[in-house]
Amino acid sequence: MSEMHRSRVRRDPSRSYRPGTLLGVLATLASVLTVVLVSIGITRAMLGEFGVGTTLAYVSIGTSVVGVLGGICAIVLDRGRGWGAIAIILGLAADPLILTRVLGLIGGLG
Repeated sequence: MSEMHRSRVRRDPSRSYRPGTLLGVLATLASVLTVVLVSIGITRAMLGEFGVGTTLAYVSIGTSVVGVLGGICAIVLDRGRGWGAIAIILGLAADPLILTRVLGLIGGLG
């Protein structure tokens, strides 16, 4: 190998490798989708379309699980830790199962 070729192959030691944040961003998008689906589901249920509201609740539970697990993986693998933390918080706050429990507890206080 020529000297010129070796110099192009070497890495710059001052630059450290930083993994991408795609996993954290995708997990956050799944959690945001959960918020949107829950909002639409609640609106549909309030309009009397209980079948649509129930279906959207089940789908939002699935997207919440994807968002939270993706956020956990993003934090553990260092693939967008900040985005992963946001995904976990949003995913848990918008999950219909957790949301109904928390609202039930708050309703019981009054």
